[in-house]
Amino acid sequence: MPAVGLYVLFQLLAFGVLWLMSWKADVSPGRFVGAFDANWFTAVATHGYDQVPTVLPNGAPGENSLVFFPLYPALTAVLTFVGLPALPAALTVSLLAGCAAAWGLFVLGRDLAGPRVGLLLAVLWSLGPGSTALHLAYSESLLVALVAWTLVAVSHRRWLLAGALTTFAGLTRASAGALVAAVGIAAIVAICRRQDGWRPWLGGLLAPLGLLGYLGYVALRTGRLDGWFWLQNAWQMHFDLGRFTWIQVREGLTANTSSWITVTAIIVLAAVALLLWTWCTRLPVAWHVYGALTVLIALCSSNYFQSRARFLLPAFVLTVPLALALAKLPTRVLAVLLPVGAAISAWYGSFLMAIAHLAP
Repeated sequence: MPAVGLYVLFQLLAFGVLWLMSWKADVSPGRFVGAFDANWFTAVATHGYDQVPTVLPNGAPGENSLVFFPLYPALTAVLTFVGLPALPAALTVSLLAGCAAAWGLFVLGRDLAGPRVGLLLAVLWSLGPGSTALHLAYSESLLVALVAWTLVAVSHRRWLLAGALTTFAGLTRASAGALVAAVGIAAIVAICRRQDGWRPWLGGLLAPLGLLGYLGYVALRTGRLDGWFWLQNAWQMHFDLGRFTWIQVREGLTANTSSWITVTAIIVLAAVALLLWTWCTRLPVAWHVYGALTVLIALCSSNYFQSRARFLLPAFVLTVPLALALAKLPTRVLAVLLPVGAAISAWYGSFLMAIAHLAP
């Protein structure tokens, strides 16, 4: 309950900062809550995937809702059946999923190093630089909830549950591929150790079904095996081995004037440093695999540099060594540090939307 309670408290704080920044910019905060990707998710929840894939005169694909994975809008649609409008339903899904994620992260940290670390792991994730997405109609909170409880299942060697949860994660975001790999490698380790009989075999085979199933569906709709990746080109998004990120980081650190690019560049470098720190920390192999691949996916995609903090949000493994270090501090010190960190993080996300007019 403390983990869930602090999660809700910091989300309220962040939304308050968004309201203040919106007031300063003379716009309504409601304009941002349902904007950007939220428009696409609520459209899918309301109308399904009713758009026909199109090709523009230059040969590029037109923007299409098939890029957005189905589980989050499906849960939103379920709530619309009981009378909620699409946007409030989507925000409800985000809130409940965020609470489930905080609970799962607490369990992970508690099992690793005690309740204090579990609480800090949940809190640090909830106030990360990309946490603005947690109180918007975005699917990050749902993905992290599924990832957290999947890793709990793996640690308890409940392979069928881990495989099933990974299937659902694969229907949430493409970055769930990192979790598929983590569960698969953990299952292979268990098989090599001759543990748990046939269960790791089945769990490992279940893990990729959601992701592969949806990519296959998009391939059928587009008539291309690479259909989902092709549709991403409508947003100039593709895997570029980190070239775009490196160019933006270099610009942010060498420009004559500071901007949101500079702040985002610092966040990217901090994420790389934290990843290196996790490699020096004794963690389960599935955690290492998941964390490394999530960072790789987040930093090696082109375009939308301002979204790097949000893309890194599912990489909560990066906060584990920080949680272990902060757990040694007195509670009164944490009572100051954590709210200050939450306020700074909320300012960053709110500035992007209300002042810079960029998607988080």
